[in-house]
Amino acid sequence: MAIADHRDDEEGQDQDRESSAALSWLARAMSLLGLCLFLGAVGVLGYEGLFRSGGDPVIRARVETVAAMGGQWHARITAFNTGGTTGAQVTVEGILMRDGQMVERSYTVFDYVPAGSEQDGGLFFTRDPGQYELRLRVLGYAEP
Repeated sequence: MAIADHRDDEEGQDQDRESSAALSWLARAMSLLGLCLFLGAVGVLGYEGLFRSGGDPVIRARVETVAAMGGQWHARITAFNTGGTTGAQVTVEGILMRDGQMVERSYTVFDYVPAGSEQDGGLFFTRDPGQYELRLRVLGYAEP
């Protein structure tokens, strides 16, 4: 009996060593993955900090669509920021022009337009913008 118990103990120890080795390999692989993710995040943040100049927001606007909406005309617009910093309270003006004369004006304010992003909004007019020249102009922004 003592011999059988001794063999069972050895087999149990062998199984423990194998499972420990497998667990040790998995722990090392996960540690390596974590290290790679950490170094990647530090690298991206370092690059952004060193090579992005920041600077002012560079905000432009474009008309996406125009549609009738409840007795008014809705011009869907997109403001996009190609600059290095966020613009807050970005004001965009839309002017309907005919023969060099302003016919109607509308404006909207975007709370934030982060660097490298787009924000959608709209302008409402009482006249059909399709019958006029619709000009968009970014009037200004604030630093957040």
